Amino acid sequence: MSKRFSFLKAVISAFLVIAPVNSVAYAAGNVNFTQINFVDISETYWANSAIMDLAKSQVISGYEDGSFKPEKYVTREEFASLIAKTFYLDLPSSNSKPTYYDVTPDRWSFSYIEASKDFLTGYYPPSGKAIFNPTTDATREDVAVALVKTLGYQPDELKDERILERKFYDLGSISPNLRTYVALAVEKQIFDGYPNGTFRGDKQVTRAEVASLLHRVIKNATADGNTGIHLDVIVPETTSSDSFYVSGETTKGATVTINGREVEVYQGQFKEGVRIDKGEGTYQVVVVSRIPGGKSKTVTKEIKYEKGAPTLTVKDIPEQTEKQNVTISWSVSGDNNPVVYVNDEAQSSWASGKTIELQEGSNTITVKAVNSLGKATTVTKKIIFNTGGPVLKVADVPETTDKQSVIVSWSVTDKNDSSPKVYINDELQSYTTSKTISLVEGVNTIVFKATNGLGKSTTITKTISLGTGAPTLKLGEVPSSTELERVNVSWSVTDKNDSYPKVYINNEVQLYTTSKSIVLEPGENILVFKATNSNGKEVSITKNIIFNPPAPKLTLGYIPNTTSNNKVSITWTVVDKNDSYPKVYVNDELQSYSSSTSINLVKGANPIKVVATNKYGKVSTVTDTVYKN
Repeated sequence: MSKRFSFLKAVISAFLVIAPVNSVAYAAGNVNFTQINFVDISETYWANSAIMDLAKSQVISGYEDGSFKPEKYVTREEFASLIAKTFYLDLPSSNSKPTYYDVTPDRWSFSYIEASKDFLTGYYPPSGKAIFNPTTDATREDVAVALVKTLGYQPDELKDERILERKFYDLGSISPNLRTYVALAVEKQIFDGYPNGTFRGDKQVTRAEVASLLHRVIKNATADGNTGIHLDVIVPETTSSDSFYVSGETTKGATVTINGREVEVYQGQFKEGVRIDKGEGTYQVVVVSRIPGGKSKTVTKEIKYEKGAPTLTVKDIPEQTEKQNVTISWSVSGDNNPVVYVNDEAQSSWASGKTIELQEGSNTITVKAVNSLGKATTVTKKIIFNTGGPVLKVADVPETTDKQSVIVSWSVTDKNDSSPKVYINDELQSYTTSKTISLVEGVNTIVFKATNGLGKSTTITKTISLGTGAPTLKLGEVPSSTELERVNVSWSVTDKNDSYPKVYINNEVQLYTTSKSIVLEPGENILVFKATNSNGKEVSITKNIIFNPPAPKLTLGYIPNTTSNNKVSITWTVVDKNDSYPKVYVNDELQSYSSSTSINLVKGANPIKVVATNKYGKVSTVTDTVYKN
C-alpha cells in the first residue's frame, strides 16, 4: 500500500500523457523545453503556467498540429489511464475477469480501468451488471474523488463537515454519496471551485483543468517534502521470544523501513513483526521514515533477547459454574520443546485443551509448561462447581380467563442433562413442550416441575381463575315506534365455551334461526331477548316498541258541486298499512266489495259523507255537498 500511495514516485516520475491515444508530442527529436509553445495557449490563458510547467517536464504533451486543445473534455477511460500511470498502479493482465459490463478485455483502456477501479466512480444499479461508461466525459466530482482516494485520504480525516455548504451554493451539483470525498479534496486544497461561488461537480473536465490539478498535486507534494517529519517508535525492551512487534506513528504520506525493509503504513500508522535469527543478546532496531522530497528521520531502539521459561497462556475459565465438565485450553511457546502438564498429568505435544470433570465444591486446576532445560511456567485456576436445577421457562399464563381450557407451553434446558423430565401437576410430560388443560370454575393451580439426572429440580406454580361468562348477544336495529303491525328483529350470539347457545324471545326459544317477524299490539310492546349457554349463564336485552296504527287513507273521486241529474255517482280508493280490507260507509251505508256507488238526489243541498274504518277502529272521514237544481 505504501508504494501505491508514494508521492515521491509520483512527483519524480509522473510521465503521464493525458492526450488521446492518437495524439503525439508537439516536437520530436531534441526538444528545447524552455521554448515550448502551443498555438492555442496564450500567455494570459488562465492555465498557461500549469500547462507550460508540465510540458517542459514532459508530463503532458500536445497534438501534432502544434495545439494543446485546452478546452477538450477528458473521457473517463482517459482519466483512468491518467490515475493508473501517475500512481504506478499494478496493471492486471488481459485475461482478468472484467468488473464492468461495458469494458471488455479487448478494449485499450481495460487494464487501466481495472487497476484504478477502487478510486474511480462506477455505476452499480440495484439489479443488473455494473457499468463504467468509458467514453463518457469525466466530471469534476469524478476527478476530485479519484485524487482523494489515490492520495490515501480517509473520510474520517475531514475536519470541516460543512465546508461545501459554506463555500458553494450549488451543493446539488455534487452527488450525495461523493460529497465527503469532494469536501476532502477542497479541504486538502487539491480541488477548488469557481470565483462565482459554484463547484459544478457534474461539469465535464477539460485538458486544461486536468493539467492545473496535476500541477497542483505535484507542487503540494514538493511542499510536503520540505516539512518536518514526525516519527514515534515502540519496541519492547526485552523479549524471551525470537519474534516481536515494532509499531509506531509517522507523518502521513511517509514511507517507513525497519532494518532496511519497507513496511506497510496506513494513515501514518505502522506495525510489523521482526524475527531474531541469532542467539541471545542485545539487538538494534533501526526505523527510518521518509517523506516526498527525500527528507528522512531515523530512530534507533535496542531490545534484549534472553530465553527463559516457556510462555504459557491459559484461557480464562469461570470462577464458578453449574456445569459438571469444564474445558480448559492453553497455548505454549518457547524453545527446547516444552511439555504441558494438567494436574501433573502430561499432555500430548499436539494437544491444546482438556475436558475436566468437576467435583461438587471448589476445584483447583494446575497447568504447567516445562522445557528441556527444566525451566517451568505454572498457571493455577480455581473453579467452584455448584450443581443447580434445570432452567425451566413457562410461557405467559393468564391470571384470569372465561375459557374452560387453556394451552400452556414451556422450555427446559440443563447444563448437565440433555433431557430433563417435566411434570405438570405430577403428571410426566413426554416428548412435548405444550399441553391443553381443562379448568374448573374458580381458582385452578398448575404446578410445573423439571428434574435433571442429578436429582435437582426447578418448580414454577401458576394459578388461573376461571369465571365463565354469559354469551355475547347482539341485536339488529329495533325501532322504538312504528305504524306497522309487524316488525322484523334479528340477532347474533357467540359464546367462548358453547358453540350453540339458546336464544329466547319473550321466553319462546328460537331454534336454527337468527331472525323473527313479530306481530305487535296497539300501544306498548315489550320484547325480551335472552341468550343462555350450557353453563347456565345468560344475558338479556329488553326493547320497547310503541305500535300506533294509523287510520286508512281515503281518497274520493270527482263529485260535482251542482247538477240537474236525479243521481250522482261517487268513487273512492282506500288503503291501510295494516288492514287489507278496511270497511267503507257512504252516508252510513256499508259498501261491500265496491269502490263506487250511485246516490239519489233531492232538490237542494244533498250532503255526502264517506267513512273508512280499519280493524283497529281507526277512522278516516270525507264529506261533501251536491246541489240539485
